[in-house]
Amino acid sequence: MDIKAVVHNYYNLFKRKFSAWLAPRRKDFLYYKLWPYYQRKYSHKPIDEKKVVLAYSHLYKEMPDNLRCVKAELEKKGYSCVVINKAELADSHKNFWINELAKCFCCKEFFEEYATARALFITDYFFPAFACKPREGQSVVQLWHGCGAFKKWGYSTAEKKWGASKKELDRYPIHNTYTHVCVSSPKVSFAYAEAFGCSEDVIKPLGAPRTDIYFDSDFISESRRRICEKIPQIDGRKIILYAPTFRGNSVGKSYMNNMLEIEEMNKKLGDDYVLLIKQHPLTAKKFSIKGSTFAFDISKDVAIETALCAADIVITDYSSLIFEYALLERPMIFFAYDLAEYEDARSFYFGYEGFVPGEIVTDTDEIISEIKRFETDFDIEKIRRFKQDYMCACDGKSTERIINEVLQCAENKEKEKILI
Repeated sequence: MDIKAVVHNYYNLFKRKFSAWLAPRRKDFLYYKLWPYYQRKYSHKPIDEKKVVLAYSHLYKEMPDNLRCVKAELEKKGYSCVVINKAELADSHKNFWINELAKCFCCKEFFEEYATARALFITDYFFPAFACKPREGQSVVQLWHGCGAFKKWGYSTAEKKWGASKKELDRYPIHNTYTHVCVSSPKVSFAYAEAFGCSEDVIKPLGAPRTDIYFDSDFISESRRRICEKIPQIDGRKIILYAPTFRGNSVGKSYMNNMLEIEEMNKKLGDDYVLLIKQHPLTAKKFSIKGSTFAFDISKDVAIETALCAADIVITDYSSLIFEYALLERPMIFFAYDLAEYEDARSFYFGYEGFVPGEIVTDTDEIISEIKRFETDFDIEKIRRFKQDYMCACDGKSTERIINEVLQCAENKEKEKILI
């Protein structure tokens, strides 16, 4: 018997049990003690009218596109932008015990900056922002990472396989401090109000910063050129992009099964098309293709906006990228081979079959048939109606409009205070 191995296994088991024991106690401490203390401590200083905080969670390796767009526009207008990545506020120590302790005292830097900022922009879950209400004169802006409203999230998934328990949401509220939630169309306002547990009064159909690029003709044409330069085997063929979302009941347990019969697609379509596969970031590391002249994995090194602008056809399933792709008015196929299972786990804001702007297929043969049909029969009006319904606030000027709305509201509040 290897004593060292036995001791090592028991030690790892103890660490897992300790971490599981500590997690809820740490969350209580952060939500109800430390984070409110930080907020009170730093709120004694006046708000800096020219400072804005942009914050994102540890799930992102780099700044999300919505925040990048906002940051660039704010800096043009003379604002000072403080970028906070939660991954840098904790989880930075290799030693397990130091790391666990560091998590108990994280986010001091965030509150020090946020307490005196004129506005906070986030683009996903950012729990420190939910623990404390904003000060008078501050704005908290949610730029959700997806457009439209497709699969459910937030409070809409409470007690479902994907969602949190109602008890946990009552104990640790989320999405509860927003002054502005920016959406792509008035038609989806109800969904965001339900998902965030907020009034529709804070839901603003101002567009999404990330969509501005789809109105840049130079970027669209450059995207095709860059993809062809990266993958010379394309050689004039049309591009099919397969971009599925992930499966699984949580971020940590996400997975994706490749159900495409790639060789069959190659035989039937390879002369005229290539297949680019863009996996969801949560599953990209678990997938690869090698040695093919038809299919290429671009998950790790091509941005989704570049891939969409280069693609002639998109195959997806339940991904919100359909809203951005609709702006380009190109064909879509919905490979929903596990629709019943997925709907049970997540559910949708609209009935899937009547909602998606393309044919629903369940196997590779149907995909091939649809792609061939597009060559002579593509219903562009269906895409245009979908775009008008769910993306009408996206016109290439979303970033500027959002910033003007948020900052103008803050200015008006200050003027009202002076008049009083």
